[in-house]
Amino acid sequence: MYINFNPNDIIHTDEIISELKVYLTENETKQIFIITDKNCLKLCYPLIKSIFPETQSVFSIETGEVYKTLETVTKIWDFLFEKRADRNSLIINIGGGIVSDIGGFSASTFKRGISFINIPTTLLAQVDASVGGKTGINYNGLKNQIGTLIMPDKVFISTEFLETLNSDEILSGFGEMIKHALIYNEKHFYELINYIKNEFSEKKIINLAPLINKSVNIKIHFVKNDVTENGMRMILNFGHTFGHAFESYFFSKNKSVKHGIAVIYGIICELWLSVKYLNFDKGKFTKITGELLDIYPRLVIPENEFNLIFGYMQYDKKNKNNTIQSVLLKDVEFPVIQRIIEENDVYESLRILNSLSKRK
Repeated sequence: MYINFNPNDIIHTDEIISELKVYLTENETKQIFIITDKNCLKLCYPLIKSIFPETQSVFSIETGEVYKTLETVTKIWDFLFEKRADRNSLIINIGGGIVSDIGGFSASTFKRGISFINIPTTLLAQVDASVGGKTGINYNGLKNQIGTLIMPDKVFISTEFLETLNSDEILSGFGEMIKHALIYNEKHFYELINYIKNEFSEKKIINLAPLINKSVNIKIHFVKNDVTENGMRMILNFGHTFGHAFESYFFSKNKSVKHGIAVIYGIICELWLSVKYLNFDKGKFTKITGELLDIYPRLVIPENEFNLIFGYMQYDKKNKNNTIQSVLLKDVEFPVIQRIIEENDVYESLRILNSLSKRK
């Protein structure tokens, strides 16, 4: 399978309206449909609404992970059929990762695939979902079990949308950025920590642009030569074997945890296993986890529910031959993929996470 990935299709801009006008002029023969969610319809769409006609067809989905389902996709298909979309139509996804996942999946399957572009409006979506072409929905309470791999025609990244976010959304985005730094650039890790501690509280969003650009470029580094995730791209799953299990665990309890924050807890667990199996420096483990738990809320999982976390991990998409596969680190910038971890490793890591979280 060959999927064309062109990093030049990812546009960083502080002139989002001008960039979109140029793109839409080039595609003026296409019938356009906008997919967003109810929050973005209220907060983000108005920032670019002026370039669309008053009669623009817009479909807004409900907000939240609980709606990342086939039922929502069916509603989008019904909307497209009702509006007589055809194979030459263009979908514009405006929103966070859930919108780009659902909108991209809907576009890639409607009439066997129609064009779409993404306008990510959350920090998490800009540094993660913006690169690599993954789409998907949740199934049976499990994260991203059904999906496609298809590239958007363009991605437009603008920090203007980040002004609409609350602190949890920003911290969630930083979770993925921190992951990128730990697998590739230790200096960048401390740049991020410094920003969060010294500038984040003041919401100096404008200063985020170079950090976003650097994070996106790190992801491009891992994706560009391994789009279908047969090797190098797997490194981007660091923190996600545990992180996705945490998300499913909270979902089962009708609670939620932001994806990037779940990844932070996953990073802590997987760093501990890196200490155990790959001689990752224990002093560095203590320093890094201390920095993370100074920033993120503490998490304690009841020990009698460790088996639930392990159960969700058994359904992870990276698993092979009924073994749980994880990414560990020999050191910051030195990842090891496809490390098999056992049930006792999961329980031990959760005990470490609980212990660290209980410390003052």
